[in-house]
Amino acid sequence: MNAASNILKDVEPKKVDKSYFLVNDVQVAKENDLLYDRFGIANLDDRELTISIRDNGVQEPLTLSTDNVLLSGHRRLAAAKFLGLRTVPVRVVGVVFDVLTGTERLATLKRYNQQRDKSPGERIREKLLEVDPDRAHSDLLRRRVENHAMSGAFTANVELGDFKKRARITTFQFLDAVKKVVQQNKDYWPLTDRRVHYLLLNDPPLRHDKKPNSTYLNDKGSYKAVTNLLLRARLTGEVPWRAIDDTTRPIQLGGGFSTFEKFVQQHTDNFLTGYSRNLMQGQPHHIEIMLEKNALRTIIESVAREYCIPVTTGRGFSSLSPRYDLFRRFKQSGKPKLVLLMMTDFDPDGEEIAASFARSLRDDFGLTNIHAVKVALTAEDVRDHDLPSDMDAKESSPNYEKFIANHGVKVAELDAAPVELLQSKLREAIESVIDINEFNAQIDLEKQDSANIEAHRLVVLDAIGGV
Repeated sequence: MNAASNILKDVEPKKVDKSYFLVNDVQVAKENDLLYDRFGIANLDDRELTISIRDNGVQEPLTLSTDNVLLSGHRRLAAAKFLGLRTVPVRVVGVVFDVLTGTERLATLKRYNQQRDKSPGERIREKLLEVDPDRAHSDLLRRRVENHAMSGAFTANVELGDFKKRARITTFQFLDAVKKVVQQNKDYWPLTDRRVHYLLLNDPPLRHDKKPNSTYLNDKGSYKAVTNLLLRARLTGEVPWRAIDDTTRPIQLGGGFSTFEKFVQQHTDNFLTGYSRNLMQGQPHHIEIMLEKNALRTIIESVAREYCIPVTTGRGFSSLSPRYDLFRRFKQSGKPKLVLLMMTDFDPDGEEIAASFARSLRDDFGLTNIHAVKVALTAEDVRDHDLPSDMDAKESSPNYEKFIANHGVKVAELDAAPVELLQSKLREAIESVIDINEFNAQIDLEKQDSANIEAHRLVVLDAIGGV
């Protein structure tokens, strides 16, 4: 026997002294469905109401208009119909529902249903009656950071010239080599043109299929050739657009959602999903990473995130603001020593970038307890891993003489190093300066945090599930 049949037992209500209407004489306001959820016996609240009416009768009279339209008590009426009751107690108020406009009908239904418990969706639909769409839209525009509206379109004044098609790709071996290294490094997309250039040097292809002497080299001609090939390969679909990026030319997107439901859905899906525990709390020292090349951020930050260590990207010699931000983070940590792990090119400027960055923290910000380490690239990296170093040190660099006195004229860029080398050296450097037992203890606590957060998330999502 199911729950519904159990409810239907002994349905005759207790007699009370009230005005009664036949159930079939009560007209349901169709506008009610625009505000309130429909009755369903599978719903716990509706099932409990039905059981209460079965056992005690309809205790609170339904509210009708003078033309017999139900203003309040739709769930009670539905439960009575489910139970097979013939009559229900009512009270009639001085409202003629038939003469009201659509807006007035909704407002009347809301006014006569103030007392009932409502789902989140019902409360939102009621609240919409109080909202002036024009005022809400004005407020929305005012809250935006920028108003992108145009007062009038400018006259087109750029001549496009004749239609041109780019040259077809005919260097198929070169293209295959490019596609191979791009796919092998998919985990680190988007790559830069320069990164692809250095990846090709590990197994240099021919730039021209029928020219044996056109081996790809670490020179400007080869770099220009791969840049041009990557451009055409993306246009033809040989290389995915998302695989290549130019991080030196940022783009500000317009943004915007096509509907408010998509906005709500996105934020609901992302609710309480961005947590990460500070795994460096409890460590004796404050640790920071400094990276010279912005193009390698994805590779280095993926390791830094494993340990919750900040990364400062300098794009060459860092300006003062990033150094000040690092200084503030160190001071806020309350720890006595700053450990600075740096990754720069192996060339005159790369060596000086590492030294000057640490020196500035000492001289400009008064940090005396600094443990500064250049993790990569080093002379040993270039020698032991046979990194491409076909280029000579720039004589124009003010650090040229000092560099060649210590290392000679051959240089190598960070971009030339394999991903595995950079990441393994960084992990090794990090784990040499942290308390690994404390670090693992924080990971265990993060797992406990994750369970608690998910429980909170599910409770909140259940509560707003009717939105």
